[in-house]
Amino acid sequence: MSSDTVVEIVNAAKQLAAVDTDSLSDDDIVTELVALRRLADVAEAAYLRRLRTFDTRRLSEQRSVLSTRSWVKHELHVAPAETSRVLNVAKRLVDLPVIEAALIAGDIRLPHAAAIADAAALLGTDVIAGCQDTLVAAAKTDDPTRLRAALRGLGAAVDNKDAVRRARRRDQGRWLDIASTFDGAVAINGMLPGDDEAGSVVATAIDALAKPSGPNDERTPAQRRADALVELCRRQLNSGLLPTQGGEPTHVTVVTDLDTLEASAGGFGELPDGSILRGETVRRLACDAKVTRIIVDPSSQPLDVGRAQRTLTPAQRKALRLRDGGCRFPGCDRPIEWTDAHHLLHWAHGGCTDLANLISLCRKHHTAVHEGGWSILCVAPGRFVFIDPDGCRRDEDPPVSTSRVVHRLVDVSDTSEGSPRAGPGAATTAAASRRAPEPRRAPSPGAGDAAGHACADGEGTHESGTHADDESDAA
Repeated sequence: MSSDTVVEIVNAAKQLAAVDTDSLSDDDIVTELVALRRLADVAEAAYLRRLRTFDTRRLSEQRSVLSTRSWVKHELHVAPAETSRVLNVAKRLVDLPVIEAALIAGDIRLPHAAAIADAAALLGTDVIAGCQDTLVAAAKTDDPTRLRAALRGLGAAVDNKDAVRRARRRDQGRWLDIASTFDGAVAINGMLPGDDEAGSVVATAIDALAKPSGPNDERTPAQRRADALVELCRRQLNSGLLPTQGGEPTHVTVVTDLDTLEASAGGFGELPDGSILRGETVRRLACDAKVTRIIVDPSSQPLDVGRAQRTLTPAQRKALRLRDGGCRFPGCDRPIEWTDAHHLLHWAHGGCTDLANLISLCRKHHTAVHEGGWSILCVAPGRFVFIDPDGCRRDEDPPVSTSRVVHRLVDVSDTSEGSPRAGPGAATTAAASRRAPEPRRAPSPGAGDAAGHACADGEGTHESGTHADDESDAA
């Protein structure tokens, strides 16, 4: 095949990429999708072999470049690390002809070949060479991740001593960094051992909380995983099972001033690491927190420390969960485990900590109330109206008790004597039920006569999951 043919193939691929896909039929989309994936895989194989030959002939030196990686970076704008990885795979495939032939034929993909080549480097080419046909068959029917898992199992089976040593090296190489960015975000990077339960424990726990919260959940999978990690840590903090710090349960501490707590806008708070939180965020955290009063002098030296006081008792929290059942924001279906207890009238403004002044909001909508300009009015016991930043009213959909639904079904059901009813004396019971007055319904937990109050407004929202027992401190 001449170089002109390769150029023609590239030009044809460019024309194919420019085709308006809206003009294609469903069958064309499916057919071309499969063919293009195969084309990309075969092109990767062709690139792999030519890169190996380029390196073997030291063509970079003939062009006054120090290395193959440097030439590829300059000419093709490929990162040196990626070139090294691909070149290593290409070199190892020289001793694995069956694997390379399957890659060229498009039967397996480059990630499969890379997994097999890596296993050959760890276990020895002779071990992998003896089972190439089986590996090709496995690669044809499984994804690269599972193939790597199978190869790790092979390594443990054929050379247990080396497998133990490798596992020990991986365990010693574990690391985790947590750093704050200039904009106040937190960057997390690390490496966990993958051959024991450590990595699986973390992945399983995050996956359990990273599922979409409903059909209207617009978060990306990466965002859901980030929220799940925060939720895991929040639940652990709220569990009270972590070691204490200075005799107090481990929790997040926020230091702020009284003016910030009492204001409707502005102010800020400080975390122990020096990070600054906006006043709206501080007031949101203070809705459901343990607050310690500390009086300081003008130089910020403490003069007096007040008694810590929790805003919700366990009984109140249970009643709130029973009454609300989840986030009460209109259209939100997030469960009660992902909610905060929000004060309609902030406690710093004289609001009481009772059910008439509390409502359950998920983190996204709790933030919308404190920082996005929303407000909430209590119009009846356990009934609320939401006012958006433009002043427009949005009624919530109050949760309906299953027991109440059953009562309604019984009331409207056919209770004639011919109706099938369970239990003895059904007909007599049915007749009596028509004569008997309807029993008085018990009031909803936390019903009261609280007047409605608007909460602090602000700007900006973010999305995150949180538990009802937020353990933040403000002082």
